[in-house]
Amino acid sequence: MNAKAFIDTNIFIYTQRSDSPIKRRLAEDTINFFNCTASTQVLNEIANIFTKKYPMPVAKVEQLLKSICEISEIVIIDKILINSALNFHHRYKLSYYDCLMIAAAVYSGCQYLITEDMQDGLLIENTLSIVNIFNHSDMLTLTG
Repeated sequence: MNAKAFIDTNIFIYTQRSDSPIKRRLAEDTINFFNCTASTQVLNEIANIFTKKYPMPVAKVEQLLKSICEISEIVIIDKILINSALNFHHRYKLSYYDCLMIAAAVYSGCQYLITEDMQDGLLIENTLSIVNIFNHSDMLTLTG
């Protein structure tokens, strides 16, 4: 059984983009390799990006969100996680929205938070490692 990983929005976005085939393939491999977790924040960000920045038909956005929900545990952002995110923000000096993902990842027991744009290698609470998968693609064969 592969490790449990929280998947940041940008990784899911790359699975739909054709302008970077290498990143697209690595994003797809990442999602297929890990036991994925995401949050309602991630789903909302994906919907926003694919209805504004990279417009696609609403039916396709709905299908994408449905497929993410089928392969991922979805953590609902609630007041407990918001408070936890504020504490992480204060302690680690990261953006509040990144800290919401960190809070959801810690809450759900993830070993990794897979991203492209957070502090690669940062260890949170001695249990959660932030990993820029584009710097560590070798872990897709080493982790298990």
